[in-house]
Order: sequence, then C-alpha cells, then structure tokens
Amino acid sequence: MKKIISNIYEFIIILLALISIAMVILDFSKMINIEKHPFSIIDQSIWLIFILDYGIGFILSKNKKDFITHHIFDLLAIIPVNSVFTIFKAFRITKLLKLNKLMKLSKLLRFIGVAGKLNRRIEKFLKTNGFIYILLVVISILVVASLLFSLSENISFDKSLWWSITTSTTVGYGDISPVTKIGKLIAIVLMLVGISFVGILTSTFTAYFTHEEENKRSNADEIRKFKSLLDDDIITKDEFEKKKNQLLNN
Repeated sequence: MKKIISNIYEFIIILLALISIAMVILDFSKMINIEKHPFSIIDQSIWLIFILDYGIGFILSKNKKDFITHHIFDLLAIIPVNSVFTIFKAFRITKLLKLNKLMKLSKLLRFIGVAGKLNRRIEKFLKTNGFIYILLVVISILVVASLLFSLSENISFDKSLWWSITTSTTVGYGDISPVTKIGKLIAIVLMLVGISFVGILTSTFTAYFTHEEENKRSNADEIRKFKSLLDDDIITKDEFEKKKNQLLNN
C-alpha cells in the first residue's frame, strides 16, 4: 500500500509539473495570463503543493545540507512569482529596470525550477527500456507524417499536426479526414504507431516500477552489509552514514 501511494504521489507531482510548464510557456506566448483568473488559482494551487512537497521532504531528511544540494530545482520551483521584484525593490534599483522584465525573469526562474524538478523525477523513467529513444522516434514520425499529410491533402501544417495527433491516439474527431490514397496510407501508419506506443508505454510503466522496487531492495541489502562492517569496526560511522545517504538518494 505504501508503494502504491508513493507511485500515485510521484505521478501527481509529474502531472502538476507538466501543467505548470505548459502554463508558463502559454503565458510567455501571451496566449494566457498566468496572473489572472482562473489561471492564477491553478498556478497558486500548484505552487502550494510544491511548497508542501519541498517542506515535508526537508523536514523528513536527516541530512539537511545534502537535501538542499540535491533539490536546487525544487527550491527554484517554489520561488514566488513576485519575489524577484520584491528583492530588487528592497535594493531600490527597480527604476533601472522595467517591471515587465522583472516579471519575465521571475517566471523564467519558476520555469527552470519546475523543468528541473520534472527532469529529476522523470529521467529514470525515460531511460527505462530505452523509452526516450522510442519517444523521439514517435515524435519524428508524427512530424514527418504531418508534413506529408499537409502536402498530399493541401491543408496547413498546424491542422495536419492536429490530425496526426488525434489519429495516432485513435481519438479521431472527424473534423479532418484523408481523401487521397497517400493520406489514407499515412492514417493507417499513424494508427498502428499509436496503438504500438500505448503498449510500449504500459510495459515501460510496469518495468519502471518493478525496477524501482528491486532497486530499493538491493539498496536495503547494501545498507545492511555496510551496517555489519560498522558493527565490526571495519568502517567508521561517518563512512557508513555517507554510503547510506548515497544509496538512499540513488
């Protein structure tokens, strides 16, 4: 049960990180305003959850210094959007800089922090079963298929890309349909790629969590071995603590 809860928690943090990154990108693109309702409520809610995530982890950690060192991006992710402006105001140099530039800087810091937080949590998953390479291949196929579909069906690339994504995920809204033979062939390829990718994604999730469980058991065995070395006065307590923290953070 503890393992299941931990996996669900990690999944929620990754999902929130993705939402946060998407919102910052859309804000930079001026498609939304992250400081206005309802996006401000979503942003603040995610921010509070990240604060709790960092705070609880810091409190529970035995080595505070190591925790801070290994969670720099987590710290950046919880910096308030207006904090940069507040810092500059305290030093009375805001007149030298435009406010909008300060706000962009603070949002950029948030973006870097959340991206780093996401990278740290998802890196192992992407490496499982070489999933990162499969993902790159699938993305490449989507782009090439969109380009070919755009040319064969004589529609814009953005519409073609939208069609490729809906087709490969087998959603198929029907707002765009192929009429040429090449377009229909591309649709078949994308459907096969989409179905295969779902299967690969499922197996990667299974392999990842299985590997994580085995890795934790292996680390526990290693810690026990070093504990016996400590009991036999072969290594010092500092050496044992250093190795234990290294294995727990692995």
